[in-house]
Amino acid sequence: MGKTNFVEGVLDVALKGFGFVKTSVDEQDIFIAKEKLGGAIHGDLVRVKEKKVDWTDSIAKTFGVGRRREGEIVEVVERRVKNIVGILMKSNTGYFIIPDEERLGQSFDISGFDDKLIECSIDGECSLVGQKVVVRLDDCGNTRIDEVIGRPGDVGNDILSIIRAHNLYEEFSKEVEDEANVVAKPVSEKSIEKRLDLRKKMIITIDPHDAKDLDDAVHIEKREDGTWELGVHIADVCHYVKEGSFLDKEAYERGTSVYFPDRVLPMLPRVLSNGVCSLHPNVDRLALSVIMNIDPNGDVLSHKIVESVINVKYKFSYDEVQQLLDGTHHSLLTAQLKKKYLPLFKNMAVLTKVIEGQRRARGEVSFNVPEPRIILDTETGRIKDVVAYPRYLSHRIIETFMILCNEVVAKKMNDLDMPFVYRVHEKPDPKKVADFVETLKPFAVQHKINPSSISGRVYQEMLDSINKDVDDALEQIISKLALRSMSKAKYLEKNLGHFGLGAKHYCHFTSPIRRYPDLVIHRIIKMMLNRKLSSHKMEEMRDFVVDASIQSSKREVLSTEAEREVDNLKRAEFMKDKIGEQFIGTISGIRDFGVFVYLDNTVEGLVRIENMPKDNYTFNEKQMTYVGKKRTYKMGDKLDVIVSSVSLERRQVEFGAV
Repeated sequence: MGKTNFVEGVLDVALKGFGFVKTSVDEQDIFIAKEKLGGAIHGDLVRVKEKKVDWTDSIAKTFGVGRRREGEIVEVVERRVKNIVGILMKSNTGYFIIPDEERLGQSFDISGFDDKLIECSIDGECSLVGQKVVVRLDDCGNTRIDEVIGRPGDVGNDILSIIRAHNLYEEFSKEVEDEANVVAKPVSEKSIEKRLDLRKKMIITIDPHDAKDLDDAVHIEKREDGTWELGVHIADVCHYVKEGSFLDKEAYERGTSVYFPDRVLPMLPRVLSNGVCSLHPNVDRLALSVIMNIDPNGDVLSHKIVESVINVKYKFSYDEVQQLLDGTHHSLLTAQLKKKYLPLFKNMAVLTKVIEGQRRARGEVSFNVPEPRIILDTETGRIKDVVAYPRYLSHRIIETFMILCNEVVAKKMNDLDMPFVYRVHEKPDPKKVADFVETLKPFAVQHKINPSSISGRVYQEMLDSINKDVDDALEQIISKLALRSMSKAKYLEKNLGHFGLGAKHYCHFTSPIRRYPDLVIHRIIKMMLNRKLSSHKMEEMRDFVVDASIQSSKREVLSTEAEREVDNLKRAEFMKDKIGEQFIGTISGIRDFGVFVYLDNTVEGLVRIENMPKDNYTFNEKQMTYVGKKRTYKMGDKLDVIVSSVSLERRQVEFGAV
């Protein structure tokens, strides 16, 4: 036994009832037995009384360690879970809910109903029994039904349940909406008096076909001396969202817009995000423009950041631009449009490839991890298809120009030592890199990755060694494993560079409609341009960017979790009616209880060891293999599988091996 120690961390409860407390300073989690949770629930910030103990051989075998930290929760510091979503039930003593999130426990008794909800009874039964509800949980453990979602099977209620479980909301307060309506005025002559007038430039947008919040627009001109003028024009959101306003405070709290297959939860009211701020075509819009002079090698020779007024000439979708570049027919684009804009896109493509090559040479890592594209039936709202989201040259054009713009802005502000919010991505932890190198052994992949001397270039060389024409799925799996070895990108007031991009300076400048860090740095830049950064204001902003970085990073993590849960749910739903059907997949993970198989449509499922072909298997954890007398399974192998079961509650798919 060791000495007692008190630490704080976030509780992660397993389905079997025990938990682990994750701390921000130590890598190893603290095991909490079920009987020592002390009333804490999954997600709580807790204080733990810790003792280091030698575990029994059986426990050590279960968790793969011989010695581990163990503790007892003595205090719930903060009840992080605010909303509990579940099915309302009735017992002899009152009402309770069975939560959707199994890790929260079996049930919660209901203390009361929101005053806005009427407890309608028919023969003594509440009409809400059996429906999905949102229960508000306060710091004292009191519970109250705050909202009725509706019948579990109704269209859209599954996504809404996940949204509410993450304490996310579509609606804005009356104060925020009223303020938005006041400031959402058309561009006036007075507002453009001191701005650079770029309305005659051939500025266009390229976005998903259904996008409504258009942050960015671009123009490009090729000069006779071989240089390029590239203009990146970003919506001037902080012209409308003033510091300290209701809108600003709301944007700070939300941190980001959140995107789901059937809806968007915007950071700002739609009258701004989809209206006066959005860079729609054929209307004057206020912008913050970065105009760069670029040489034939992709180097930025000079640049300027200016307040501007623009008028977008045409709104293109990624599909339309790609079809123009490929020379394929598209009935919606007239011959006149093709003739006018095709040279523009060819110039963009040339410059994109030059800049991509430059980034690759300096050590950028380009991962092939496709995102799922969830396609819903427009009439019924039900899941229609799940496919890997395409990544065209048209996507890379916009991505490349935005990355370059972000780098230019970050370097300028760093050189001027201005208060700022940087987007940082630190070097990977050597231990995680060593673990990743170990997982590469079963693959026929050449690499020179050295955990003690890490560079993005050797990661990229390893990925480039995979023959994508032969096995694109293998590259995707190794990319996912490589990503897990990386640090998490975050917002920070200090410039620590961006390992994944191989960039010395980086920020998020190009999406102020949907990301708060972008809005903050726009505000600082505009203060600088207009000489409003006094020494007092500088110090004030230096303090504020610390808070904004922490808050924005937290909100990004939360929104990403919500989006991922919805994606997993919809992928499971898509496979629900595929039970019994056969697919060809790739082994993407191997554990002592079975293998994970990845399909081309981004669905991943588990083949339990008992559902694999009968054999006497030996699991090799280091080599990540199953070795039997008749066959051997390793990461990257192709495997024929049949969909055996789907759990929408757990958002899981299980396969049987053929």
